[in-house]
Amino acid sequence: MQRVNVSRKQLIACVLIVALALVLGVVGLYGLSCRNADSGVKLLQDMRLQAMLNTAGSGAVDAYVAAEKQVATKAARAAGGGMKEVREATAKAETEARARAEELGIGEVDLSEVDTTALGVALGAMVAAQEAYYEEEARAQEAYIALNKDAVTTTDDAAEITEDAASDAAMEETIDLSGFVATEEMNRLSAAVDEAYLALCEEIKGIFPALTDDILQSLKETITGVMAAAGDTFESRYDRAEASSGMNAGAFGVILRQARTFALTALGLVILALVVFFYAPLVKKMGVPRLIIGMFFLLLCLLALILNLSLTSQLGNTLVRLGMNGVLVLSMLPGIQCGISLNLGMPIGIIGGLIGGLLCIELGMSGIGGFLFACVVGLMISAVTGYFYGQLLNRLKGDEMSVTTYVGFSVVSLMCIGWLVLPFKSPIMKWPLGNGLRTTIGLQTAYKHVLNNFLSFELFGVTIPTGLLLFFALCCFLVWLFMRSKTGIAMSAAGANPRFAAATGIDVDRMRIIGTMLSTMLAAVGIIVYGQSYGFMQLYQAPRQMGFLAASAILLGGASTSRAKISNVIIGTFLFQGVLTLGMPVANALIPGSTISETLRILISNGIILYALTKSGGDTRG
Repeated sequence: MQRVNVSRKQLIACVLIVALALVLGVVGLYGLSCRNADSGVKLLQDMRLQAMLNTAGSGAVDAYVAAEKQVATKAARAAGGGMKEVREATAKAETEARARAEELGIGEVDLSEVDTTALGVALGAMVAAQEAYYEEEARAQEAYIALNKDAVTTTDDAAEITEDAASDAAMEETIDLSGFVATEEMNRLSAAVDEAYLALCEEIKGIFPALTDDILQSLKETITGVMAAAGDTFESRYDRAEASSGMNAGAFGVILRQARTFALTALGLVILALVVFFYAPLVKKMGVPRLIIGMFFLLLCLLALILNLSLTSQLGNTLVRLGMNGVLVLSMLPGIQCGISLNLGMPIGIIGGLIGGLLCIELGMSGIGGFLFACVVGLMISAVTGYFYGQLLNRLKGDEMSVTTYVGFSVVSLMCIGWLVLPFKSPIMKWPLGNGLRTTIGLQTAYKHVLNNFLSFELFGVTIPTGLLLFFALCCFLVWLFMRSKTGIAMSAAGANPRFAAATGIDVDRMRIIGTMLSTMLAAVGIIVYGQSYGFMQLYQAPRQMGFLAASAILLGGASTSRAKISNVIIGTFLFQGVLTLGMPVANALIPGSTISETLRILISNGIILYALTKSGGDTRG
């Protein structure tokens, strides 16, 4: 077993990190254990009671002020005053009544001043009834979604998606619950909540006799909203109760509230200590970019847990993105191996795949048959365009990176005219008025999710898109077989050292054309897989940036601009898409309403390409 060389500084850093992790871990575990202990339950109960008393007290003050205003109104009218005098009298009465209420302490009740035994029991019964209702509502909605899988929509401006959002697949599907109807069990539990609230009101009136049934009913939404909500966690309950009660729970309250954060931070510090300890072998094995992005991915996972985001849902989305983007990233591999470097002209193949998808819709085909038809058409078109594209690259050797970029952009721009003049007739694709195809075309009637839904299942809350991953694995296996064939080996040799390959009798130009064609054909299949998973095809400017995103992923996986392997495709796609999938909701949760998630996406994708190009700047092919 190889001995790990650790410097003194590394060892000291590891000891300090582990010591801090130990302290935070102990504090976090103590706080988690106290949440279900008597002390933690009592603290949350007291905060809820105080919050409820504050809300009810505000209602009592309002009732007192309303009564004083009514007296002032009658007095002003009895004195013969008009509307102006009445308004002035009521405004003065309100000011004086609120000042008097504050002076007399009306509406201000401290928990230590009242017997909260019966009040606590009534409050606990109402909270339990609320939680039962929300649990049944979530179950009923899940059942509705399972029966209406096609009832999905995207954002309202789906037809005007920006090209960056389109290329990133940042659009999240949301379930249309407009047709959802409350079940009988939900109605029964809702009635139980109402009954429990009425019982609580009787206890409240014992403390605030001025409160009437009408006032308490007007306060129902506020009081019940503080006590429980759908998707509640301990942290959300604590935050609502603390904000409404104004209580300072001290250090114990902080430990109780931040217990999960402390425990998860301790776990993150342990991982950091291991990385510091094994830094040299990790860098040698993974490289700096993969190590940094891998650590960043783990950090996002921990932040998702701390922020109470659904990590299982995000991991499921990451697997979907792995499958839907994997073939596009795989299309980079033949180009790198044959010697044309990163095939940023990938939009040439994407256009062929899009035409195949459009023909599928035009001919009314659907399901797996429609998907395969689109793939076959896309392969045929991209094989032809890929051949001429390869011929062009053979005439411009040495400038492939620039050429592929400009060719890709030019083809996308040219097809912006093509999408307006191609003779498609299907109303699903055409604009309602005028000529041309829509920017975004739905695949509901064609092959939407035919791979995603095939043999899909849940594992520990993570939805596994079996069909999608199997198709990606099949494509990887076929490329792996090809690269080990006689032609594949010759192609790799021509890409690694063209002069030596030519000296051994290999037709280097022919091998470059084969690699370019294969790369272009994989891109055509890749965009069809992408579209069936995304649920839409996007035309015009949308394909322009996809080559850069695929290049980012394969470079992140450990490939260079001259060598690549299947493992680079899989690892790079998972890390790249994982960071994007988790980064957006985490960034939006940390800074609501900001555009930091989109900025993060741009920094990651362009930063990885820049790093890879600088590292390979002195590389030659002999």
